[in-house]
Amino acid sequence: MSSQKPPKPTAKTRKASKVSKKPANGVIKGNTSRDHIYRIFVIFSELQNKRYPDKEALAELCGCSTKTIERDLDSIRGLMTGIGDEAAGAGALEDNDIVFDHAKGGYRLKRELSHFPIIRVEDQHVLTLHFLRQCLEPYKETGIGRMMIDSFNHTFGILTGTTNWKDWERAVHFRFEGKPESGKEDVKVFDLLHKAILEKRVVSIDYKPAREEKSTRLVEPLFLFMRNGSWYLYCRKAGKPERRTLKFARISNARLTDETFKPLWMDPKDSFRYSFGVVPCETKARKPVVIEFTKESAQRAGETVWHPEQKIEKLPGGGVRLTLPFDEPTYLELKPWILSWGASAKVIGPRELKEQVVSDIRRMAAGI
Repeated sequence: MSSQKPPKPTAKTRKASKVSKKPANGVIKGNTSRDHIYRIFVIFSELQNKRYPDKEALAELCGCSTKTIERDLDSIRGLMTGIGDEAAGAGALEDNDIVFDHAKGGYRLKRELSHFPIIRVEDQHVLTLHFLRQCLEPYKETGIGRMMIDSFNHTFGILTGTTNWKDWERAVHFRFEGKPESGKEDVKVFDLLHKAILEKRVVSIDYKPAREEKSTRLVEPLFLFMRNGSWYLYCRKAGKPERRTLKFARISNARLTDETFKPLWMDPKDSFRYSFGVVPCETKARKPVVIEFTKESAQRAGETVWHPEQKIEKLPGGGVRLTLPFDEPTYLELKPWILSWGASAKVIGPRELKEQVVSDIRRMAAGI
């Protein structure tokens, strides 16, 4: 606690106090410094803990003038307006919920309040936040997903004083892809690999590819990324230029080694510049992928931006031709996407992709 007396208001501050107005819609303007936020919380703490401070006591505690305290009280009142306290079961707070108790000689809260909102969030902002939270919902069964949801709720609760999404969940719904596999060790693997990246340390892992036996590998982790709820590691084979994408769910027995490596400075976004899925590709295809869609699927195919550099041409009869700058050697990710369109899609090129799709279709037909 400061023992200094509050500074005497100058002519400038006196003039400012005369034109000071209560923030509109609870938005603080003109003073968003860390000192200001600190005072707001100090004042609210005094009120919440029923210490019944007056303006002079708050000014001494915060090391400012009583005029500043008056403006801070107005800011708190503005932020509290319309905010409900779920924990206490209270309704919407009003701007007069901070009152001066003459019997106690100081200010107090008219009602119990367990949370205090730093900001007022309007509906259009809540829509964005609701979308972001729903993006995390499919991953709540994974360790990292649960951790992210808890962090989101905690942060949003601190900022706004509420984590009540029920009204929004009833009115607005987002549908996402299927739930990812539940990773029992995903948080542990994430923490270890993240540490290895920061410290530039080689990692030893046991890895089980889809159609191979498990093996122990030494890798140099470059960056981590998530796609469709599944986490991946992009890395180099230790001491080699060869790079690989490894799935968290197939990693076990990960451990740090004492060996360090020289990092390959790269922007993950650049690594996926010409990628369709989880296989990074930084270079533009020499032979772009060209697919023609029938009239029945033309609108649906054209409604999605598959890549910023894609080209769509209208064809006679109502179909469209889609050209994509992907250059994936195995077409491991492109083939399932193309096959999902059924007879609505026809591969024009490259020839290698067309031959692989034809081969897969024949094998599918033979198995029916």
